Amino acid sequence: MPDKHIRNECNGETQFSTLMHNNVEKNIEAVTKMALQFLAEAIGQCPAGLENSTNRDIVFAVLGFQYGAVQSAAYVAGLDEKAASCITEDVVSRINGIDKESVLKLLALMPMLAKKEYPPIGIGGKALIGFYNSVTDEEKLTTTGSLREILRQIDEG
Repeated sequence: MPDKHIRNECNGETQFSTLMHNNVEKNIEAVTKMALQFLAEAIGQCPAGLENSTNRDIVFAVLGFQYGAVQSAAYVAGLDEKAASCITEDVVSRINGIDKESVLKLLALMPMLAKKEYPPIGIGGKALIGFYNSVTDEEKLTTTGSLREILRQIDEG
């Protein structure tokens, strides 16, 4: 009996690599769905008019928070950097209603900001993980409220 990891006669791939590819696709879908749900909840708790803000600090805080959340979800799902970047572009574009070209320009700055430990990125990552590990609705509200808290601090500063 042939080993299950031997090349599949139909497509030249091993059954194992096909299984791994299917798992990656499922993980990408799950991470995208998780990030969209979490970010919709987090943004929903923010002051009205957030999407129209031209305050550079607010724009970068929101994008950093979103970037951190999606990157964290992708990391936990075991996705590589390329998959994480693709998901981040898609989610940030969709959640903010921004065209992909503009999103790419803004996201190009995020890895540098992450290296400098830009707080909204770390907070977004921790908040998303906390949201999905929450047992109660109160715990979920606390984690989704972290973006609102960042924006409050910017307004006060």
